Formats: sequence, C-alpha cells, structure tokens
Amino acid sequence: MTTALDPSPAEIQARRDRLLSDIHAVTRQQVGYPVNQDFDYTPLLPLMQYSVNNVGDPFHPSNFRGNTHEIEREVIHRFAGLLRIAPADAWGYVTSGGVEGNRYGLYPARELFPNAMFYFSEETHYSVLKNVRVLNARHIMIRRQDNGEIDYREERSNDRNRPGEPHHRDGGQRGRRHRRDYQGPGR
Repeated sequence: MTTALDPSPAEIQARRDRLLSDIHAVTRQQVGYPVNQDFDYTPLLPLMQYSVNNVGDPFHPSNFRGNTHEIEREVIHRFAGLLRIAPADAWGYVTSGGVEGNRYGLYPARELFPNAMFYFSEETHYSVLKNVRVLNARHIMIRRQDNGEIDYREERSNDRNRPGEPHHRDGGQRGRRHRRDYQGPGR
C-alpha cells in the first residue's frame, strides 16, 4: 500500500501528468499578470540534470562552482549599457522574480537611509509592504484613486507633515499594478 508520503511511481507519473495538464490549461488563458508565455526552454533541458546555484556575488568567486555567474555578469553588463552605465561601474545580480528584486531594491535604500520613510501606493506589489516590514523600515502606504493611481493629494499631505525628513518613494511602482502603465516621478 502506498501513502501520500510514499507514492508509487505510477501515482507520481499520474500526478505530474495532471499538473502539466492543469498548468497548460491555465496558461493558455493567462490575462492580467505580467508574465511571458512565449518561450521555449527545450534547449536548456540538458542543464536540468544538474544542480546549478548562483550562490553569492556574481563578481566574486564562489565556493559553489556549479553556477552561471559568467552569464549573470553578461546580463548585468548588457543592462548597464542600456542604462548608459559603464560596465566597470555596474553591479547587481539576476533575481528569480519581482519579489526578490523588490527586496533587494529596498534593502540598500534602507541601509543607506536608515531613518527614511518609505512611501508607496496600496496598489504596489504586495511584496513591498511585506519587505519593508521584514526590513523594519518606516513606511506609509498611500491610498489609491478610483483609476488605480496613487492619491497624489494624500502623498503631498504626508510630505508636508514631515518636513526635512528623508524619504524614499517606490518609483517603479507608484501607480497601477498590472495595468501596463506607469506614472513617473514628475507626477
């Protein structure tokens, strides 16, 4: 007899087949979430037989040599060029998604400005609130307008109530999440 903790090979295969079928069905109808479904990982399948881990800083040697740090540095330098940053002045790492990217964007800001107030809209990605709490950073979530944009009057009011206080705005996500538009810092 098999249990959930000890499934038979046939049960594992059946579950994997159901999962593949379910994922195929939902991704064909994926709307509103910013993910790209137009890719083919087939050329990368030979790499899937190895445990690859980009532990550590891509610009320093790692004790785990099964990594893709060389490619990671190429990606960073490519984006540095697009942003007109000299490759020698660029640093970073490639994240696995927006949550980690948001975390690392907030972390150095908190380290550089430990007394800063973080402002962000209630429409901002959920990970920003989660991460400012984990970082024990002071923050204010600003209401949104009916159209999804940040409530600029409330934002200005918060500024007036804290004159001379350092602050950081989540500039990349000020406005409407998953609505394919952006309200820049001039607004």
